[in-house]
Amino acid sequence: MSMPRLLAGLVLSSAFAVGAPPAVRAQAPTADEQVAALEASCAASAAARASRHAAKPLYQRLGGDEGIHAIMREVVRLHLQNPAIRRYFEGLDPDRVAKRGAEFVISGTGGPKVYKGPDLTTSHRSMRLTNGDFVAAGGDVMQAMRNLKHGQEEIDEVVCTLVSLRAQVVLPQTAEKKP
Repeated sequence: MSMPRLLAGLVLSSAFAVGAPPAVRAQAPTADEQVAALEASCAASAAARASRHAAKPLYQRLGGDEGIHAIMREVVRLHLQNPAIRRYFEGLDPDRVAKRGAEFVISGTGGPKVYKGPDLTTSHRSMRLTNGDFVAAGGDVMQAMRNLKHGQEEIDEVVCTLVSLRAQVVLPQTAEKKP
């Protein structure tokens, strides 16, 4: 299955399962299964993503600083509306969260090294995130990028970047269920 179809299928199955009756939810892939499929798909597309990045850095294809800040503002807006993960963002300054997230993305996509915040493990440790939280947040990232009219290749590249960082935000003991 191609990367866009895999990602779309995973997000649709995840979104569908949330509002579906219990019998249908039982058939949807678990968050752990979705993450495993994403990891495999991202590994298979690594060479193509690297080639695109070498031709034109993802930072530029996302619209530079301005474009990345817009993405992160939209991501935070969606996170605050997402019942699966909004509790992690309530009480935080959304502008500050979006700014820090944008700085991180700018630094990691070929832009200037502007991020000076804590590392991912430190900043996410107390949240005790699960793979379910990770999948929900990733769905918001994909939707934010679609809302801002980014192409599927850029969406896939951002998702694969997030997948490559998952182990730093989802600790092994909390992969599927919180203790």
